[in-house]
Amino acid sequence: MIGNVLKKIGIALLGFIHGTVGTYIAIVGCALAFPGTAPGSNDYEEDMFIAPLGYVIMFLWLAVTATAIILLRKKKINLAVFLISWVVSLACMLALVFVFRVFI
Repeated sequence: MIGNVLKKIGIALLGFIHGTVGTYIAIVGCALAFPGTAPGSNDYEEDMFIAPLGYVIMFLWLAVTATAIILLRKKKINLAVFLISWVVSLACMLALVFVFRVFI
């Protein structure tokens, strides 16, 4: 009984961490993979040199997400706990970004 509760808390913590830190890392990877510089600009060569790193970061985020979902799909309650905590933490992170972006 206590083992199940601790397992659910661990899965929720994993979802929360993946929703905040993982999503932030995925956004950084997207920013690195698709820089806003145009061909011919001063920083274009440097930005395109770093772009493959962004693709690797996004692929790793996708691999971690897919692995977590595949491992947790055996029991629907574990998957639900992970996804609910992931969505809640993602919403909190985006709300904080919006608040700090608007007021700073």
